[in-house]
Amino acid sequence: MQHFQDTPYWHQNVKNARLKKAPIPTNTDFVIIGAGFTGLATAIHLLRAGKSVVLFDAMKIGDGASGKNGGMIGPSLHKLGLDGLTNMYGVDKALAILQEGMNAISYFKEFIATEKIDCDLKMTGRFRGITNLKDMDSVIKDCENLMVLDGFKFNVVDKKDIHDEIGSDLYQGGIVYAQDGGLHPYKLLVSLANKVSELGGQIFEETMVGDIVKSPSGFNVKTNLNNITAGKVIVASNGYTKRFSSKSLSYFYKRLLPITSAMIATEELPKETIDRLFPKRRMHGGNHRLVQYYRASPDNKRILFGARGTDPWDRSLQNGTELKRHLTKIFPEVNDIKIEHSWSGKVAYTFDHTPHLGIQDGLYYAIGYCGSGVTRSIYLARQLSRRILGEPNHQTAFDDLGFQSKPLYTGTPWFMPAVLKWHSFLDRMDGN
Repeated sequence: MQHFQDTPYWHQNVKNARLKKAPIPTNTDFVIIGAGFTGLATAIHLLRAGKSVVLFDAMKIGDGASGKNGGMIGPSLHKLGLDGLTNMYGVDKALAILQEGMNAISYFKEFIATEKIDCDLKMTGRFRGITNLKDMDSVIKDCENLMVLDGFKFNVVDKKDIHDEIGSDLYQGGIVYAQDGGLHPYKLLVSLANKVSELGGQIFEETMVGDIVKSPSGFNVKTNLNNITAGKVIVASNGYTKRFSSKSLSYFYKRLLPITSAMIATEELPKETIDRLFPKRRMHGGNHRLVQYYRASPDNKRILFGARGTDPWDRSLQNGTELKRHLTKIFPEVNDIKIEHSWSGKVAYTFDHTPHLGIQDGLYYAIGYCGSGVTRSIYLARQLSRRILGEPNHQTAFDDLGFQSKPLYTGTPWFMPAVLKWHSFLDRMDGN
């Protein structure tokens, strides 16, 4: 039986962030909980505004979802779609929510260029393969309705042209989303962390935040190393909020569903194999209920494949074996190739499938990206920072959405294994 490295492929041959060694200060303008994309991008804005910032992360930089994800960027066209959102909020609000995804992409590209972030960003588009004609008609209709969004573009791919997009016979057709792209997520994370350090921010890895107590000057924040007084506190912990936090953050983790997303990376493959399987180097996905996403690595030497991690104990061997099975269904020719890396991380969903930002009990937050956090985290970090600093144009379509929980839910989605099994069963029934 093959054994896989349980470290992310992304962490190979990339230097870790240059963090300054210093004791935790006694006070700061801002404490940020979580040093992923949201926390680091927020810190950059606050530091450029002349504020002092201290970030705490319970893990090492890169051990959360920001350093482990698929490295794909897109508008995140909401699970409920335009029809579902319209039923909930009305057509104007629905379109405003969807437009935020397009706004996030535009700002993300601007941010990467302005900050001179090295992250292998390439806007190659995304191909979504469709396995049956019924779903094909539905997806085309949804895309036509979304043409009212500023910047949204798509192309229909007929079955006869499938091999122009992907070296697979699984799909009956597909859609190309022109505004999507890919990058190297760990390079992005390291670049953000280095930028924070250069601007004078302090990042403390493997530091647990405990009680957060309101004080006359702001908040007293307890950690496992030392305590610190902060004028304001920002929660940016996303899928790891419950695992690494105290009851001080119970409001947030009772509204987040941490879900495992797992990935594998193959051994290095011949260039002609990558050329055949990914002729246009796009990002890829399908119409499966169990979300699948895949691509060539940024150096075009490996296949990277991700999906929901279904092993209850989140073991790399079990997750990796299952993901290899899904990958082989798309590309039968890879059956005999080796998988070198199998890893996983937690993303955070919300009950309304929408990210949330704002202030609760004096704590600012931006969380709940529902598996599409690369661009949205950077964008909402700016919007939250503008709000905190009293700057104009901080509004988003998410501002007035109620942040839902469910009765008796305590932050542990015990029901997800059953949901995933049901979705897997439905995919098999559909031949996916």
